[in-house]
Amino acid sequence: MNAATNQMNQWEQKYYDITELYRLSDELLATVEGAANPEMQLGLVESLIETIGASADVLTDEYIALCEGATPTRKKSAKTKVEGALRKVYIAVADFNTRARDMRNAAHVIVKKLKRQLEQVIENFVEMVALALDRIMQKHDVEELKARHANIALMLYSAHGKGQAT
Repeated sequence: MNAATNQMNQWEQKYYDITELYRLSDELLATVEGAANPEMQLGLVESLIETIGASADVLTDEYIALCEGATPTRKKSAKTKVEGALRKVYIAVADFNTRARDMRNAAHVIVKKLKRQLEQVIENFVEMVALALDRIMQKHDVEELKARHANIALMLYSAHGKGQAT
């Protein structure tokens, strides 16, 4: 396999990592159909589903633009948009967790999968743009991410050593 084909396959896989967010959004919607009280379930997950969709749109657009050409200006613009899109999802997840904290709910399992998928998306973007994780997620989320992704922990350590924000 030549280098160009290999690069295209890697970019394609990383794009699918982002579009997986749409599938997880559909899984959340399916919990409404199977709920004992569909209206209550919809009220619980609707905001999260909408946020995931809007953020996934931004993330796919920015990913494609970065793959097409990552100039310094493009990277700066992408950094702001990607951080904003990811932050919105993390806020929506925290809101869902607060509202559904004391309930047994099928959506909890999907939200856990969503957080893992977001971590993969972050890992993919970190290879292209220097993201400030503290602008995206809460400290406990950053710690979980560092524990599961050694290369992100190393990146944060390197950036901190150079006096950069993490």
